Amino acid sequence: MEIKKCLVKTKCDILGCKNLADYCILNNGKNTLNLCKNCTNEIYDTLGKILIPKPVIPPFKKQKKIEVKNG
Repeated sequence: MEIKKCLVKTKCDILGCKNLADYCILNNGKNTLNLCKNCTNEIYDTLGKILIPKPVIPPFKKQKKIEVKNG
C-alpha cells in the first residue's frame, strides 16, 4: 500500500464530500481511493483514537531479577 499526491483532478471518494482529491491510495500499483485533505485528516484522527501503540519499556527502570534456588 502506498500514498501519493494526486496528479489528476478527481473528486474525493468519500460520500458527501465535494472537494477535489489531494491524495491517492494505491494498492499493488492500482489507484483504489482518492481523498481530499479534510477527509484524510479526519481518517487520521479517527484511526489515532482507535489504534494506540504499546508503550516502550524505559531502560532506566529497575527490572525484576530472576532468583535461582540452590538445593
